[in-house]
Amino acid sequence: MRHRRLSTVFAVIVLSAASMGAAAPSASQPDLDSTVVQLMTARSQADGSRLAAAGAGTEVNVQRRSPRGDWVFGSSVIKAPNVEGAYPEGWLFVAQRTAAGWKAGLDGTPEFAALAQRAPTSVVSDGEKRTFAGNARAQTQAAPTGLSLPYQQGASWKIIGGPHGWSGQPRPWSSIDLDSRASDRSVLAAQSGRAYWVCSNGGHIRIIHDNGWTTEYYHLLNEIRPNGTQLKMGDYLGLTSTRIPCGGSAGSNHVHFALKSGSSWVPLQDKTIGGWTYFEGSGAYGGGARRGTTTRYVGDWIQNYGPETPGGRTFENAANVDVADLGQGESPITVTGVPGNAPATLSVYADVHHGWRGDLQLDLVGPTGVVYRLRDPAPADDGTIIHETYTKNAADSPANGTWRLRVKDVDSNHSGYIDAWSLTF
Repeated sequence: MRHRRLSTVFAVIVLSAASMGAAAPSASQPDLDSTVVQLMTARSQADGSRLAAAGAGTEVNVQRRSPRGDWVFGSSVIKAPNVEGAYPEGWLFVAQRTAAGWKAGLDGTPEFAALAQRAPTSVVSDGEKRTFAGNARAQTQAAPTGLSLPYQQGASWKIIGGPHGWSGQPRPWSSIDLDSRASDRSVLAAQSGRAYWVCSNGGHIRIIHDNGWTTEYYHLLNEIRPNGTQLKMGDYLGLTSTRIPCGGSAGSNHVHFALKSGSSWVPLQDKTIGGWTYFEGSGAYGGGARRGTTTRYVGDWIQNYGPETPGGRTFENAANVDVADLGQGESPITVTGVPGNAPATLSVYADVHHGWRGDLQLDLVGPTGVVYRLRDPAPADDGTIIHETYTKNAADSPANGTWRLRVKDVDSNHSGYIDAWSLTF
């Protein structure tokens, strides 16, 4: 895999045994801690953050270790002081012990991607390697987010904090604070991906999606403790709360929800999530979201319409449909209220999971039975997730009626399911 060279502050840090006052490389946790802390401190400072200087402490949480102890995977955190607007900064890391000392990389960087690909599967699974590689490839494509809001589709939650930085005022304003109705405080995965816990005390989950985006969730209570767990969109993560397991503050129950690409926070301005396109206010925590001619501001409630391509009317089916080995599955969507025929630029978003996605043939079947090929089988494609948007000329089909996504498995040994799909007119 070819990567762009980063500046020296982002380079892999290797601590020699001599610099640590030892005669030979050590597998001890203190030596590993020093390597990872130095690396994440350099990264934080290069991003313009002053959190490391606040002195609230750090964590290096080893979650997996190879049998020989020469490879590890885990999470690392610069904790935040317990003051308003402060939030911890966290990373996943992969580290290898070499003759020169520990060599580590933080997630979202080429160094992490390279180490993850070389790591034994006991430390980084084959599925994780594919997810990390897919996430890195997709970062350059500027694709729509494909994200739902982090709660049940059809439900409405309140915007209690409009676009703001992960740590309050500092840009980019990548985050939004959302509060539920008292009857259901469940925070859900905004899209399928691999989930990880970040803080040792829980409460902070990161999901890496293979479409190039990463989502972050903080203040969780009764949360799951994922360790590379493959989740589906809508899976339970935890409850809104005021917990601050790695520092910061929270005046009322909410989820601090944020968007990243690679290792960088991404402004919510003009991004569409859950059917709403977000805009900034004159200051952090202001602004709101628009959907067509409807505008919602801080203090208003916004309904979750699920993942949606901006610019049109979208219909979605998020119910899972199994695709058996050498079988096929069909998921229907009934379209109403759209006059005339479908457009020449009908947008079809497909979210399909399968043990070997190259086995799959995807077709869109129109209301009158016209079949539009979306994806041909590709036997060499060993990926496991399809997150793709297709544009088809469907002007020979009426818009209204029942459309079907047909997924056919043409080769043996693997099965899967349709997670969700949508049509945008």
